[in-house]
Amino acid sequence: MKFLHWLTDELKLLVGVTVYFAACFTLIMVLKQLLLAQYGIRFSGLATAMLVALVTAKVVIVLQKVPISRWLQHRPAIFDVVARTGFYTVATMAALLLEKAFEARDEYGGFGAAVAGVFEHRDVHQVWATIIWTGVAFMAYNAFGVLRRELGGRELRRIFFSSPVARS
Repeated sequence: MKFLHWLTDELKLLVGVTVYFAACFTLIMVLKQLLLAQYGIRFSGLATAMLVALVTAKVVIVLQKVPISRWLQHRPAIFDVVARTGFYTVATMAALLLEKAFEARDEYGGFGAAVAGVFEHRDVHQVWATIIWTGVAFMAYNAFGVLRRELGGRELRRIFFSSPVARS
């Protein structure tokens, strides 16, 4: 029975975090579609956005359970937000750049040359835009995580989803 309760809680958390990142990544895909439309390029990456949202959600949930260093424990919450956002964004950047290099390894004559070539490729601006927007999504997620930890989930829901009259 205890396992079932744990599994239910984990699934609720996974669904919630996945929905958040799905919304963020869908927005990134829509922005990409709008930017490419001016050049007459059609782009559809909704399925990719959903898959990446699911993987990102699970990775973020696991990484949230990793205790932050002792140095950050006695600092204001902004240090936690910035450190986690920086870590998640750098990891995302590495994954995206390695993915692009892996795709282009034949074009550049090897993986090492492809890693360097990614920075010279015409798609590098799209990669940077994706990294920046993903970093913003991580920052918002981490900030709300700190608020939820400090205020509690019930209080956070009350603040955002009740009318001002009901809060008085």
